[in-house]
Amino acid sequence: MIELKQYVVSIMGTNSFLLMDKDTKALALVDPGEFSEEILNDIHSLGDDLQMILLTHGHFDHIGGVASFLRLFPNAKVYIGEKDVECVENDKLNLSAKMGRTVVEKFPTIPLKDNEEISLGNTKIKFIETPGHTEGSGCYIFDDKILSGDTVFCESCGRTDFPNGSSAKMIKSLRKIAEIEGEYTIYPGHEMNTTLSHEKKYNPYMMSNYEDIY
Repeated sequence: MIELKQYVVSIMGTNSFLLMDKDTKALALVDPGEFSEEILNDIHSLGDDLQMILLTHGHFDHIGGVASFLRLFPNAKVYIGEKDVECVENDKLNLSAKMGRTVVEKFPTIPLKDNEEISLGNTKIKFIETPGHTEGSGCYIFDDKILSGDTVFCESCGRTDFPNGSSAKMIKSLRKIAEIEGEYTIYPGHEMNTTLSHEKKYNPYMMSNYEDIY
């Protein structure tokens, strides 16, 4: 079982998350869009056992703080979908060049395949590929939670007009999420949280007749 704390960081209002496995106190940081003293203080207060950094995709507002945290926790492993490794390494693909920003320091990543599982302490975290916002976008699923990055928003979805984006792939990804059974709280990369049942009912992009109404 994982406890989760949510933060809002970066000029883009990115949702970042600190995860802690309740049994072992192992920590994971998700989408640190920029360095945050608040997050750092919480890591210290929880025992400093930051084992991994999980990235939903490679845009600058989700990866901008990774290098700073790695300087403080050099043993932490950074995971990202295998098709977004290039996005992290390319300032045009991660949009930092377009926004007049530079992700100054690069960092090593461990690529994840679709449906691959990793362990945070005693808890399994499943990665699923959900391309559309970027080619390598993905969601992390554990307990009754889905960290959806910029794939699912409340009654909406992420933009698809950036490099390596695809509206057709986004629709397929949203349908893939809609097929997940059970109830989950969805924690998106921006704005308010939602639930899987709510999105199945009210998110037009998840509906089977979306092409028709589009």
